[in-house]
Amino acid sequence: MIKVSLIEEGKVLQNMELYYLPRKGDVISSTNIKAPHYLVNVVEHVDGHELVNLHVQEFANQVVAGNEINGFRNNR
Repeated sequence: MIKVSLIEEGKVLQNMELYYLPRKGDVISSTNIKAPHYLVNVVEHVDGHELVNLHVQEFANQVVAGNEINGFRNNR
């Protein structure tokens, strides 16, 4: 598992563990479709630190993310 820190506008939203390291443009979330979804904007590796910083844009849930992100759950 890879330990990541979700950061939005310079503030840490939460730390979590993922099975893979996301890339820019990936959408990540828990398995709950009503939970927040995050669009990864920047992946930041810092030497000597265990956590990988993911700079993200937060969306309230899967429906909102699908409406706002081209190519995620839509054909735009």
